[in-house]
Amino acid sequence: MTTYPFLYLIAAIACFDVFNPLRVSAMSKPDFDGTWALDHGASGSLEPLMEKIGAGFLERKLAEVAPLKATFHQSEDVVTVATRAPGFSLNETLYLDGRSRPTNIALLGGTTLSARSVWSDDHQQLISTYHIKTKEGKDGELIIKRYLVNEMKTEGVVFTLKLDGRPDEISARQIWNKEA
Repeated sequence: MTTYPFLYLIAAIACFDVFNPLRVSAMSKPDFDGTWALDHGASGSLEPLMEKIGAGFLERKLAEVAPLKATFHQSEDVVTVATRAPGFSLNETLYLDGRSRPTNIALLGGTTLSARSVWSDDHQQLISTYHIKTKEGKDGELIIKRYLVNEMKTEGVVFTLKLDGRPDEISARQIWNKEA
């Protein structure tokens, strides 16, 4: 009956690993709550991505200079994002259950048909996938990955566009700084 102490030891090690404070903190989700301001100087241009989706010239140029602010409200199941600038307003509701839901919002020059939002496997990125239709009528997928860095004071946002029937992808990155 010497196997019992060995089994207890294995069980204790397994429990320590599962409840390890380092592992638990790594699995906690970032808190996006608050107001964020787009840092145009640190961000890449969305213009090539917006052009592929079908945004007009003026719309693309305004996106390069608009003083965008986004206010996030986050709960366990839902994140709402209200993005504002003079003459611009976008409201998004991200349901975090991973199910695809019908949508009909204008986004970067196209129209969304459905949206799905999930946390990444390590719970460090909020990933939203939109099925979009460009102004030219092409279907595609716009993936938006949000993450926090710099002690949760900076939000990185990566946009990736994949159009059906095209092998290339277009990506852009934005940096948002927390205001409140």
